[in-house]
Amino acid sequence: MKKYDFIIAGGGMAGLSLAYYFTQSPLRDRSILILDQELKNSNDRTWCFWERSQGPANPFEAILFRSWNTVSFHGTSFAGPLDMGHYRYKMLRGIDFYNFLQNELAKYPTIERKQATINRIKDTPQGGFVIANDEPYIADYVFDSTFLLKLDQPENHNLLQHFKGWVITTEKACFNPEQPEIMDFRIDQQGDCRFVYILPFTQKTALVEFTLFNENLLTEAEYDTQLRQYISLFLDTGAYEINETEYGVIPMSDVETQEILSEHIVRIGTSGGYTKASTGYTFQRTQRYLQSIVRNINQTGKPQRPVSWFKKRFKLYDSIFLNVLEKHRHPADDIFTRVYTKNIRRVFTFLDEDTRFIDELRLFATMPFMPFLRAFFDVLRRKITN
Repeated sequence: MKKYDFIIAGGGMAGLSLAYYFTQSPLRDRSILILDQELKNSNDRTWCFWERSQGPANPFEAILFRSWNTVSFHGTSFAGPLDMGHYRYKMLRGIDFYNFLQNELAKYPTIERKQATINRIKDTPQGGFVIANDEPYIADYVFDSTFLLKLDQPENHNLLQHFKGWVITTEKACFNPEQPEIMDFRIDQQGDCRFVYILPFTQKTALVEFTLFNENLLTEAEYDTQLRQYISLFLDTGAYEINETEYGVIPMSDVETQEILSEHIVRIGTSGGYTKASTGYTFQRTQRYLQSIVRNINQTGKPQRPVSWFKKRFKLYDSIFLNVLEKHRHPADDIFTRVYTKNIRRVFTFLDEDTRFIDELRLFATMPFMPFLRAFFDVLRRKITN
């Protein structure tokens, strides 16, 4: 049985990114095995994220599909463009990401990739042990992005962000390529948080995506109906053709996660708690956390990421927000309207968890007081009594 320095269980966004960051560090000569049951050769998803214009260089900047410095928002009391200030909104297609990283990783003969179904992962005194397609593998560290979170615990808030989108080409020029619509709440909310966002490629081509935050998935026909209704009511497309379809489900849960599971096993990506519970955003947080892991292994030989106790306050904020949504304490479309229109200079920094406490208090002051206060006490009760 061959032993590797690192085994990466799951070759999706988190796994491929981690392997890439190893190649960009003094650890580039370590032996790495990447295991995944899929080939990652299709455009199966789109990642959108914001980033400071003058921050550290993004390794994926050259393969971005689109980038914008202004976005549009349509809420309960505001409709129009939002100036993102020092931030830009960026779109990265899955197929471009996979192709780029697979080409980069192919330059390193110490990196192996195998298409396999992972049967078991466990810790042993000799290292992290993986069985895939009934074959055994072992490594100093196993980085696992395949573990499924338990999303049914009563002390937690367990919503889902689920969405379906179409890339459409229209008869009429109805899109503004310079301005994506990040949230449009004009659709019937039906007691949930429901919105459409539009990522324009040209005046006649865009990704139109219907998104919900709640506990229950819809049927395929229901997603399609919502998309057709939105296009019919709010876009002057003329005839249109559906070129691509994407569908996804992201957990919005404050379930406790274990990033460092044991001496030789580390969970990464959503499995390691990298998805922000209140928004479902994962891409940028994953990149940031993985780079920290690689730095720490290089400097100390250990993967632990240092996280200050004060930084953990953001988990409380996430739980409170999820409680407001779960209990329908205030209309979600109004909450998001307040967040984006009254806090545009700080909201992206806040969602990146880089704000000062005084800035967080200013943002909270724009929210409806009693619904969030009730949510705060309910969060404390659930954590104590369960």
